[in-house]
Amino acid sequence: MINELDETIKQLLIKKGSLNPAEVDIVFDMPDREWSSSISKPTVNIYLYDIHENRELRDFDWDITRNKGKATRTIKPVRIDLSYLVTVWTNDTADQHRLLGHILTTLFRYPEIPVELLQGSLENVDMPIRTWAAQADGVLKNTADFWSALDNTLKPSISYVVTVPINLDIAFTAPETKTKAFKFRDFTGAELDTTVQISGRVHHKGKPEDGVPNAIILMKELQVTAKTDETGKYAFHSVTNGSYTVEVSVEGKKKRQLSVTIPSASYDIEL
Repeated sequence: MINELDETIKQLLIKKGSLNPAEVDIVFDMPDREWSSSISKPTVNIYLYDIHENRELRDFDWDITRNKGKATRTIKPVRIDLSYLVTVWTNDTADQHRLLGHILTTLFRYPEIPVELLQGSLENVDMPIRTWAAQADGVLKNTADFWSALDNTLKPSISYVVTVPINLDIAFTAPETKTKAFKFRDFTGAELDTTVQISGRVHHKGKPEDGVPNAIILMKELQVTAKTDETGKYAFHSVTNGSYTVEVSVEGKKKRQLSVTIPSASYDIEL
């Protein structure tokens, strides 16, 4: 993934920043003294110096999908900050500053990396890859110490942070729950009451995958109603066990009545 991000950043500078690879090298090497002494032409160095999780973007919720009576819970991607230090190496200081300013403008122009530039597995990422350029609150607080550690001279640089989502591929699939019972007790532990939550789906006859949205379901004995969502799903959140008459209303169709017993294995309704 990291090498694919490197190539993506390189393509950003070439295709959106109009850098000509025949005239300017773009590398990701450690910019120590030995490396800098071997440079033969103008070079942009994009050095990855830190990787850590972006905790502010951590999401503890799960994505839930339902299909054919089963529910799948998938952990949401972890967002990782990759911090780069961008420097320009030329023989002439004016050329160095000109190129550095051009790169800074390009990086600011694209706070999200254009999807058409994403390389390899990054093409399959289903959320934006965001970037931050030249921010004062980055990980690297003292650039002088950084260059001293590399035994090289101090250089003007641009901090560049890219936040990449990583899919952990952790998922759990189980039969979808149709009935949930909630028992209530007083302070002595004596059972007071039991309420039930049920859920089901209204679908077209012979097509269980074809849900009916905006259908109204009335439990006549309790005089409570529910409305299906865009996929045909509905739920009643506070009912009790027993037998009920359910009336289903859909615009443009004749009302339908049927008997429902709680608890049951399924509360799906076919129209």
